[in-house]
Amino acid sequence: MPHLDRSNPNAFIGIILLVVLAVFVLPDRLPQFIGDLSPYLFSGIPCSRLPAAKDLAAHQSVLGRRAVDPLRLELETGAIGTDGKLVLRMSVSNESLGTVPIVYQENNIVIADADVSTDGLGIIIDPAPAEGVNERSDPDPETYVEGDIRLLGPRQKCGHAIEVTAAEAMITDGGLARAYYRISIAGIHQPQSEGTRQLFPDQGLAILSGDVVFSEEVEILGRA
Repeated sequence: MPHLDRSNPNAFIGIILLVVLAVFVLPDRLPQFIGDLSPYLFSGIPCSRLPAAKDLAAHQSVLGRRAVDPLRLELETGAIGTDGKLVLRMSVSNESLGTVPIVYQENNIVIADADVSTDGLGIIIDPAPAEGVNERSDPDPETYVEGDIRLLGPRQKCGHAIEVTAAEAMITDGGLARAYYRISIAGIHQPQSEGTRQLFPDQGLAILSGDVVFSEEVEILGRA
């Protein structure tokens, strides 16, 4: 281990400058620097890696059940690529101090559901793309299997990326897009594991006072 010569004034001044750099410069510059290197880091973990619900009749967060409108959504979009592909990246944040359940079906994200008539995550695009883009086959269930319910921890964020073929969906540059999450039911319980005692009356999904939350609108850019 190298020995620090305290009698060397240049070394002492260098240490002071490094401390000043860390305190005053890094908090502003480091997030931007890392974000430039990897835009995914600030989207949180992939939503697909959130833990799935298990025995929600017995295991729920009391704080999470009492949370009102705890979710915040963000949407980012790049330019339509030379191959006609458009990537949309959404993130879901839990701003409460409790764990909340969300409906997340990785391969069943609704796109262009302009009337927001189905539960779960979706994206609205205006002008609306062609019909039939990722429409859900079961839009209004009374309950969700626990494998489709993921648990978002306190102050946790998760992200999900969707690739759309812009030409097929008739998405054009200058359009607007926004993400949404809708949940209109509390959820009827599925059968529990043997020996598990039911403590909660439902799946605890009804965490939105108006049934739906939206992200801010973002503009779809033309081909890069």
